[in-house]
Amino acid sequence: MLKKNLVKITVMFLFLSAMIAALLTDNPAIETAHGFSSGPPAGHTGAPGELTCATSGCHQGSLNGGPGRLTITAPSVYEPGETYQITVRQTATESSRRRWGFQLTALTVSNRKAGDLNNTNNLAVVLDDDGPGFNRQYIEHTLNGTFAGQTSQASWTFEWTAPDTDAGPVIFYAAGNQANNDGTNNGDQIYTVMTAALSGPPVITEAEVNGKKLIVRGRNFAIGAELRLNDSKQKKTSEDSDNLTSALIAKKSGKKIERGQTVMLQVINPDGAQSEIFLFTRPL
Repeated sequence: MLKKNLVKITVMFLFLSAMIAALLTDNPAIETAHGFSSGPPAGHTGAPGELTCATSGCHQGSLNGGPGRLTITAPSVYEPGETYQITVRQTATESSRRRWGFQLTALTVSNRKAGDLNNTNNLAVVLDDDGPGFNRQYIEHTLNGTFAGQTSQASWTFEWTAPDTDAGPVIFYAAGNQANNDGTNNGDQIYTVMTAALSGPPVITEAEVNGKKLIVRGRNFAIGAELRLNDSKQKKTSEDSDNLTSALIAKKSGKKIERGQTVMLQVINPDGAQSEIFLFTRPL
């Protein structure tokens, strides 16, 4: 009986020793539980082919369901080779948000790396040749850039150098974490956002009617662009999810155009840039 008790005590001692060693060492499992406070793995911006920190399981919380906000301040139009300042900002109405993080990437409409991201302080760091296909570039928060204990808001400012030649619209994808700083991955709020830098004013190249829909195609259509038909703004107009910045779909405008009728189409971006008037004749 005494021998059995000694065996049990020995096993328990070894188990506790292993647990203590795991807690005191740089264990990857512990880093995951803390939500990668020194920066998440690449490929978590919500861009095409990517996850976010909510969908990958890094953080157990809501995705775009909280009261906070994530924004990107970037140029609406770029010149090849020029360098611009980019700011990612998070705001929260809850005082429980006490730690912050983000990750951003810049891609062309064909989902290729666009230009170069550069950190300008110790609040952010650049990851090169990473993510899906190991050919994208990211910038994300560092440990200093989590602003532990800070409430209400956080922001990171860095630089982006546009491609050397006209690469068409460049889309910035970002994901942000508004954490409660409780040392676990629970109760955090994840947000995603995107914005585009265009290579010039909008241009309409073609249009078609498909059922009730009017589909207008071209280039440099900004996110949130307005479509006008015979100088009248069209309601229920949105970007084509498969052709972002190069196609607009007006869900009910097709029925306004009779067969054989010619109409004037125009796209107006949120910054006021306008396309030339495009004359569209619906086939008979």
